[in-house]
Amino acid sequence: MLHKANTEFREGWRILLIALLGVVTSPHYLGLYSFGPLVPDLTEALDIPIGELQRAITFNFIGIAIGSQLGGWLLVRFEPKTVTLCSLLLFSALYAVLSFIEITRNTLYFFYLVLPLVGSGALLVTWTQLACLHFEKKRGIALAIVLSGGGVISAVAPLLLSTLTGTEHWQLAFLLLALLPLTTFFICLFALPKSHSSELANSVSQQSKTAKGLDFKQVLYSWRFWVIVFASVLVIIVVLSLITNIVPMLVEKGLSHTKASLIYSVFGLSLITGRLVGGFLIDRIWGPLVAFCVMVLPAFGCLIYLFAPAQVLPMIIATIMVGFAAGAEYDIMAYLVSRYFGLRAYSKTYGALIAVTTLGSGMAPLIYGPILDATGNYSLLLALGAGTAFIGAPLFLTLGRYPSFQSKNTATE
Repeated sequence: MLHKANTEFREGWRILLIALLGVVTSPHYLGLYSFGPLVPDLTEALDIPIGELQRAITFNFIGIAIGSQLGGWLLVRFEPKTVTLCSLLLFSALYAVLSFIEITRNTLYFFYLVLPLVGSGALLVTWTQLACLHFEKKRGIALAIVLSGGGVISAVAPLLLSTLTGTEHWQLAFLLLALLPLTTFFICLFALPKSHSSELANSVSQQSKTAKGLDFKQVLYSWRFWVIVFASVLVIIVVLSLITNIVPMLVEKGLSHTKASLIYSVFGLSLITGRLVGGFLIDRIWGPLVAFCVMVLPAFGCLIYLFAPAQVLPMIIATIMVGFAAGAEYDIMAYLVSRYFGLRAYSKTYGALIAVTTLGSGMAPLIYGPILDATGNYSLLLALGAGTAFIGAPLFLTLGRYPSFQSKNTATE
């Protein structure tokens, strides 16, 4: 078994690096983590308040939700390498267009909605499936490495854009962003294996005919799928509401803006750590137990934010808890999908899961915004967040043992 695990990394390291780069430049993360540095320039250019500008991210999340389903369908219907290359090229081209057209509010909303649609074949479902097809014994850590690309781009994007933001040439930042998926395009063009090159590199359409597991209709009728969906949505809503409010919440507690920003800087590091540690553990421990232990952390983070004194150390601990959960959530979901439903309909199943959880998390501002406006502070939001995570996290423990797939569409407990 150990020999097989070592063989997976020895033979699949190139695929792992390609998938990692794909996640770094994926429409799932690139738009989100590059948006913050662009906010001051966009606010000034469009002459709209920051709160209204944030609607671009809501449109982006809607696009990701639809694009995840579209990507799963395309990967089944057509040769995956072609789908991925076309998506990367179109995604890059659309970003480049933003660098020279006149941007209006509606134009911005439209582009942020369409970006993940044209790039649907380069969303997370593509790169996680690539990892799942090449890794069995070490699938958890492989997914963790691949999905740590989200933490990488969250740290790199502000640094890359800092050379252009705040200057008269700020709009060229979109051209700089366009170069990132274009780089991935050229690497995939030459490095991604063709569908007939090896058994492991078979296309999704070929895999769906031979891989063991449930078909998509059977997955939708499975109670386990809806447990994973419901539990994930509850926790992700809490995580997202905290991510966008940590700095102002700490300032409200009495910390300086400098200290609050310094505390928040540990979030990206804890995100990457959460992915890697979660992936390491899930290969060795029952997946739902790992999911529970990780997903319950935001509940304790909320309680620390709510009751702990406004001191740096407890606020750092709370932020690490939130970042750890944010880092591990998507690779845990990918792992659970592959284990409970098999790989036969992986792209459609994971795409549907991403779509629903993205829509759910995208609605988070509509939930916590009125709460903040009504109360004028974060106390009720934190209390509700703790309660929501305490409800969502234990649901993973109801999933039971992994099924054993005796054929491509049957399973035994």
